[in-house]
Amino acid sequence: MENYLKNYPITQTAIQLGDREILLTIVDDPDHFLDKLSREDSKGTLFLPYWIYLWESAIGLARHVSKIRKTFSDKYILEIGCGFGLGGIVACQAGAKVIFTDFEYDALLFSKHNAQQNGINSAIFVQMDWNAPCFHSKFDVILGSDVIYEEQNWQPILCLLQSLLADEGIALFSEPNRKNADGFFRCIRENGFDFEKSTCSISLTQRTTSINIYTIKRV
Repeated sequence: MENYLKNYPITQTAIQLGDREILLTIVDDPDHFLDKLSREDSKGTLFLPYWIYLWESAIGLARHVSKIRKTFSDKYILEIGCGFGLGGIVACQAGAKVIFTDFEYDALLFSKHNAQQNGINSAIFVQMDWNAPCFHSKFDVILGSDVIYEEQNWQPILCLLQSLLADEGIALFSEPNRKNADGFFRCIRENGFDFEKSTCSISLTQRTTSINIYTIKRV
């Protein structure tokens, strides 16, 4: 057991994807850590540890990637806000070359552990603030689950898409049907992108959530 995992109560869960499953090590009782790990920077910006939750949006994105997995072979993929790494793991298993990124270092440690326990040893894990992307290459696919929940993130993510998405590439974003998400998608349509939307239902912890999956392309 890696030393960093001893900092958290952990549990394991299996995510079923058709005839396959992904084994994830996740934080047990994440509500206990919400206040403990929350912090403000020198400008008063509050950082909440959203990564400690396994969100329905991550499962929805993973299932979508699994359904179209044949299109991911040899693709160069960036996952932003990777959390426990579920979406990127599925992409890796489909034959993609994936860079997992998250602002929180501990999230990357969990995602790397999860990748390895699912047989993935060639992925790259990078701590990154999407306000200051640290890559200069273009990606065939950019993945993000539940990354547009706050309006302050919209412009940085739009800029990231503009600078890092290949001309013929796609971004796949998932979110739980929040009303304010409409503003983000109006914004990207005004800045050279368009999208298609599909919806799925994810059942987790005795509740069912409607998840929107957006396929974003340049126009």
